[in-house]
Amino acid sequence: MPGPLENRVALITGAGRGIGLAAAARLARDGAAVVVNDLDGDAAEDAVAAITAAGARAVAAPGSVVDLDDVAAMLEIARKSFGRLDILVNNAGITADAMAHNMTDEQWNLVCDVALKGTFNLCRAAFPLLRGSRDHPSAHHRKVINMASINGIYGIAGNANYSAAKGGVIALTKSLAREWARHRINVNAVAPGYIAGTRLTGARDDGTGLGIPEAVIERIEAQIPIGRAGTPEDVAGAVAWLAGADSDYATGQVIELHGGREMVELL
Repeated sequence: MPGPLENRVALITGAGRGIGLAAAARLARDGAAVVVNDLDGDAAEDAVAAITAAGARAVAAPGSVVDLDDVAAMLEIARKSFGRLDILVNNAGITADAMAHNMTDEQWNLVCDVALKGTFNLCRAAFPLLRGSRDHPSAHHRKVINMASINGIYGIAGNANYSAAKGGVIALTKSLAREWARHRINVNAVAPGYIAGTRLTGARDDGTGLGIPEAVIERIEAQIPIGRAGTPEDVAGAVAWLAGADSDYATGQVIELHGGREMVELL
């Protein structure tokens, strides 16, 4: 039987690992052809290899969401490879944590450029492909799914740049939902809480230099009412629903995925 996203084309940014990779794999499993973006070209190629080995269609589109030439190249890869774009998942993000009074301009700009400006860059550049021809409008809704965070709703200490950027993503999502509804483009966001198994939530001793201390991870997980940490696949499930026809009447919404624990305190 054809999958629910059969004959759809999806571009997922930051899809070389973690949530982005899980989302790309899930959309491919549901029948979509996927364009896998990541700043790390090797990670993007590895993701494509895994997806195509499972029998789905995928192509790599490495590059930075901050660089407008790279953004244009990603969309051109989608157009040349599959002829159109139906689903855009803006997942690329980065952290550079510090208390606000110690935060540098570089830390602020890096996070806001990738998470917020990068999301805007993709949305703006992808609009002509998502809208399609005025003479031949698409028969189905196209979908934009922006990766927000509970940090952007509730804030978090030591994370002002990321919280502000993700709050901006939520506001951008709601604005674009109003602007693009008449074009049958749904714009929604997913706001994950603590998600295990990503580069940003791994323990500091995992060799990446990223993440949070193991003792803090254990404390957070113990306080999640549903009894476990989230997984990238949990987020991918929400992305898949927003990408499919069952969500055609949902736009401008933010789906919180935190197992009942709205606030995550790292201090």
